[in-house]
Amino acid sequence: MANLSSIARPYALAAFECARESRELPAWKAFLEAASCLAKQPAVVRLLGNPELSTARIFDFFHEILAADINAERKNFLLLLSQNKRLNVLPEIAEGFNLYYAALEKISKVRVITAVETPDSFMNKLSQALTKRIQREVSLQCEVDPALIGGAIIHIGDRVIDGSIRGKLTRLLESLTG
Repeated sequence: MANLSSIARPYALAAFECARESRELPAWKAFLEAASCLAKQPAVVRLLGNPELSTARIFDFFHEILAADINAERKNFLLLLSQNKRLNVLPEIAEGFNLYYAALEKISKVRVITAVETPDSFMNKLSQALTKRIQREVSLQCEVDPALIGGAIIHIGDRVIDGSIRGKLTRLLESLTG
């Protein structure tokens, strides 16, 4: 079976193009995030896996819950996903849509993992430095992992900058034993 992100990519691109053409990017983003959140719920996952439920009933369920965020285009999109039994791919579709949206807005999502909680002032300086370095707006996603001992690991797209003490110790050990 194909990987879910491969299945989601064309749907995400179609949603993004429709949203861009109709100048409704924020509304589509909100709709896809709400739909993604709904599709991740354990009860809904079981519902989507139930072969006895018709696609029409499942569509009605999604449509009723997401009614506040739905217009004609989003209703058709949801109907298409339902008919193709792809509602379970909504989280990956939302993620793909957000990547297209970020690329359009020239925003890079940067994941920063530190050993301890870091002050906002440091994160602001880091954000400014990264913005200058990669020449794009930066959206920081901060996490804490005490196993790093100290320092930080920064993920920018598929690049990783490992400035953690754990990483340095691992590299030192590899150089001594290698």
